[in-house]
Amino acid sequence: MSALLLNANATVTICHSQTHNLQEITKQADIVVTAIGQPHFFDQSFFNENALVIDVGINRIEKDGVAKLIGDVDYKNTKVKYITPVPGGVGPLTVTNLLANTIKAAKLYG
Repeated sequence: MSALLLNANATVTICHSQTHNLQEITKQADIVVTAIGQPHFFDQSFFNENALVIDVGINRIEKDGVAKLIGDVDYKNTKVKYITPVPGGVGPLTVTNLLANTIKAAKLYG
């Protein structure tokens, strides 16, 4: 994702869970891609209201005896311009691209 954004002339800052001042950095961003692997780690304190948030995190939790998939972002307590859902956000796009690449590889090497 960072390479795609750089290729589109975006200024990209890469952070991780141990980045100092993570909230300050993400709050300044127009686009935030989350992939920290911690359920509901991100809340409103990490974003400005005009941010576009792409939640790539997939976390399996059990709630009331039912297994659920949730993202890294606490959707109920976050108000941004746009946010991708989990499940159903980037997952289907990932699967589609993997299948397309598999077909290309089969044609090239099959």
